[in-house]
Amino acid sequence: MTNFSVIGIYVDDIDKAKEFYCDALGFEVENTYNDGCIIQLKSEGPTVILEKVDKPANTVYPGGSQVVLCVATDNIDKTSKEYREKGVDFLHDAPQPFVAGLVMAMKDPAGNILELLQFKKE
Repeated sequence: MTNFSVIGIYVDDIDKAKEFYCDALGFEVENTYNDGCIIQLKSEGPTVILEKVDKPANTVYPGGSQVVLCVATDNIDKTSKEYREKGVDFLHDAPQPFVAGLVMAMKDPAGNILELLQFKKE
């Protein structure tokens, strides 16, 4: 069976990325490698790493072919408010409907797209 075991998030400023993912989104640092150029975040799912690269992302959202990381929540209004209070900028002012529930897109400091998702309860 094939599994995704590591999610690598490339970032051009490792300190800003650490602040975003840890201080704003609530992840914790598990390990650091290569003098801090790679930071492993604690995760209940696949291993998540932040890796320093030279250039920020130049993403097109929505509509461009890309991988989008998603953070699930049971209460998108509450979670998006908490994230905003911690400095997260969303691409939408309010949750947007999509076929499986509600979504709000955001960018990390390197320009990577993430979505906050609330799935429908059926």
